[in-house]
Amino acid sequence: MAEIYKRSGKWAYRVNYRDNDGNRKSASGSGFELKRAAELAASEVERKKNRGADLLDESISLIDYYRQWIELYKSGRHANVTESRYRTIDKVIVKYFNNTKLKDIRKSDYQAFINEYALGDHDKKTGIRKERSKDTVGKTNSYIRAAVQSAIDDQIIYANFTNNVIISGKNPKSSNLKFLELSDLIKLKKATQSSASFTSVSKYIILTGILTGARFSEILALTWDDIDFEKNTININKSWDYMYTHNFKPTKTESSIRLIDINQELSDALINLKQQQSEYQLKTGWRNVKNLIFINNRREVPSSSAVNKMLSNLEKELAISSPITFHGLRHTHASYLISENVDIFYISKRLGHKNVLVTQRVYAHLLNSMEQQEADKTLKALSKLV
Repeated sequence: MAEIYKRSGKWAYRVNYRDNDGNRKSASGSGFELKRAAELAASEVERKKNRGADLLDESISLIDYYRQWIELYKSGRHANVTESRYRTIDKVIVKYFNNTKLKDIRKSDYQAFINEYALGDHDKKTGIRKERSKDTVGKTNSYIRAAVQSAIDDQIIYANFTNNVIISGKNPKSSNLKFLELSDLIKLKKATQSSASFTSVSKYIILTGILTGARFSEILALTWDDIDFEKNTININKSWDYMYTHNFKPTKTESSIRLIDINQELSDALINLKQQQSEYQLKTGWRNVKNLIFINNRREVPSSSAVNKMLSNLEKELAISSPITFHGLRHTHASYLISENVDIFYISKRLGHKNVLVTQRVYAHLLNSMEQQEADKTLKALSKLV
């Protein structure tokens, strides 16, 4: 029979029982505003014991359970970026909850945590807090929520205190994608095409981004075997982990594996790079073991920062008014094809999107503009029926 009592002005319960070895144990909870709430919680504990649940787990902290959950269900199954996020969230839980037991965390406690976490950390120099984005707060919440749901399945707690939490934080930046205007795109293409070399491989990478719309990691992973110079096609079948292992890894999704057509300009540029690379190999005896296309005379694959720095310098030299990052080349490629009335299904396949709905969602603002043009053309055509 559960014992219900008051402690420090709040209601609490204690359930005494014997474990499988016959030892006397107890499970308790406190902090309830109403006696009835404490009684219901105690009843749930008794029901769990009757169903064979291990009440010893009731003393587990949020951080200890989270670590167990990560080890059992997540660790070693995802990309390094995701794995590092697990460790980051671990630190967040330790900072805000320390060793607080799972069963002692109330919904209001968790909402207070989300609010505080969203405010961000203090800048070491200015002391000003840098507010986190809603996206970051939401992702952190999603992992903790999944772990808490697992604890419910394990009969450690009986309610998910993360349910219906209000996500705070900065609103995302404007959904309008950054891309180059046609005149700037032409200037950038000509500049990279005319000055790219084996000693400046970053310019070849930028040119490839302009003319394929491929992701940065996909371009870095290209090998000479992936290009068919007779058919002018590139086979995108892997990506490059430029942050951690500096080696090949699978593409972002299965749909990212694709064969895309390239124009003669890009084909000729890459043939020129292949010739320069071969001459260097003959001269030095160096072997390009991985058969990589975009490896420079220092025998290195350029980093993301190096390529973006090169792109930024070119944009300044060319007086491009609205500069973009490398990822913006992908949006520029797609935007240009849309403006040229290329079929959206082909564009979607070329970009490696899961389906055309993804493409339509990402480029909705451009497609809406094209739709209005088509509507104007339709009305103009109909007006001729006189």
